[in-house]
Amino acid sequence: MATRRRYSRADKATAVIAAELSTVAAAAQTTGIPESTIRYWADSPRFAELRAKTREESASGFSVLMHLAMKRLAQLIPMMEPRDLTILLGVSAEKSQLLSGGATVRSETRSLADEFDDDEKQRLRDWIDGLPTEEPTPSAPA
Repeated sequence: MATRRRYSRADKATAVIAAELSTVAAAAQTTGIPESTIRYWADSPRFAELRAKTREESASGFSVLMHLAMKRLAQLIPMMEPRDLTILLGVSAEKSQLLSGGATVRSETRSLADEFDDDEKQRLRDWIDGLPTEEPTPSAPA
């Protein structure tokens, strides 16, 4: 008969934090706790506050790294090739929009009749309805 292993609250918290920072599989490998157990803990409302705190702290840590990387990139700009500068500009613009909540993708759908008033739209519908529905048969040459 298999014995159930008991985990301390610290073990559980460590595993949940490790899973939040990487993956459940990586946390299981690091801690030696089965993936299914970590997944159960990670989904548990008891650890919701810990998960949120871990996300916030990670975000602020990544923010520091981002600022350090930006500072170093700014120093390297004079030595960069134009192609690399173009790539840097594109990535920087996308990340800036993403982090500021701006649009990162733009999709737009327009109708030709968007600017028409109701009368013009009705006349267009009437004209379309009046179009022939079958191919005209060619007439015999005279």
